[in-house]
Amino acid sequence: MKKYLLLLVLPLFMSTAFAGHYVLHTWNFGGLSREYYLYVPNSYDSTKPSPFVLVLHGLGDTISNFIGIDMNLVADTGNFIFAVPQAITDPTFGASAWNSGAGEFGIQLNPTVDDVGFLNALIDSTAAHYNIDQTRLYCTGFSMGGFMTNRLGCQLNNRIAAIASVSGTIGTYCTCNPTRAIPACHFHGTADQTVNYTGDPYGLDPEALVAYWVNHDQCDTTPAYIDTLPHVYNDGLQFVHYKYPNGNYGTEVEFYKVINGVHEWIDDPNLNYSVAIWQFFYKFRWTAQANAIHELPATVDLKIFPNPASDALNIEYNLSGLQTQPRLIVTDLMGKIIAKSELSFNQNNLQLSVKNWAAGSYAYSVRTSDNNIVSRGTFVVVH
Repeated sequence: MKKYLLLLVLPLFMSTAFAGHYVLHTWNFGGLSREYYLYVPNSYDSTKPSPFVLVLHGLGDTISNFIGIDMNLVADTGNFIFAVPQAITDPTFGASAWNSGAGEFGIQLNPTVDDVGFLNALIDSTAAHYNIDQTRLYCTGFSMGGFMTNRLGCQLNNRIAAIASVSGTIGTYCTCNPTRAIPACHFHGTADQTVNYTGDPYGLDPEALVAYWVNHDQCDTTPAYIDTLPHVYNDGLQFVHYKYPNGNYGTEVEFYKVINGVHEWIDDPNLNYSVAIWQFFYKFRWTAQANAIHELPATVDLKIFPNPASDALNIEYNLSGLQTQPRLIVTDLMGKIIAKSELSFNQNNLQLSVKNWAAGSYAYSVRTSDNNIVSRGTFVVVH
């Protein structure tokens, strides 16, 4: 049996690559140095859009520790890319923490850190370098990462297709007014002494969380499916799986109640959370919803030449499908921003000088005011 427990360990600050396909990226966002591991399976085919999953660690944890949930083994068979980003260390508490809205007595951790913006930009950065299916973006997380996952379900559901949280609910100070129906799955142990099953001091109780998403998505309020999972390994736990189907736009809510379960990410013969989460995600895509405020943005027709470029890069574009002025962002292949420029509705071309840029490959993206990516690609600089 293997269980992932919440651990407090020192963060890893270096730029390197693991054996296999984990690669550590370091880049600046919002004036802060941010890190994440990106995992690309051997099955990745750049000609085919790949699903993408955000995987968020718990309070005080590090990405080097949290990759121990073995999501890479699932990605190898599920053919998806995923990122494991690092939360910023809260200066008062002294531990890594997401600005998730979880808290009590008016106390929140890292309340000024723009983690929603960071995770949104991380999706864009990955999409600028890989062929990401924009209708199959998902998020999962453990403990405070579960709280942050639910915050994205509340505030970034214009992009995220489905969420799955483990031992973390909607935080007390999280503003949750979703504009779309969103599939949601939750896992929680009844003996959890960190995020209590009953009387959670930091946010909603697990069953209240499930009821919230069931009500929001307008699913059947009585579960159509209740299954006590087979007990093939003596771990002292009992798993009860609930499904609430028939939500708006094909959404569903699922709940795994773990009787005698504590604060842990479980991976044993009875239930593997990483596998169950992907099985849930696999069923759902982002789809247009008639009453939603945010919809997938129009695309921008953009051409870059010459490619390769040596002195100047010419950019021609057509913004007729957009309502707000977008911006062009150029990054190197590590995600560092090299250039930014507003694209004007009053013209259809732009020129960038690249004569002082280092030779190599670069990625560009065109983003709207709410950070949705509407065009992307790569180019090469040679001297």
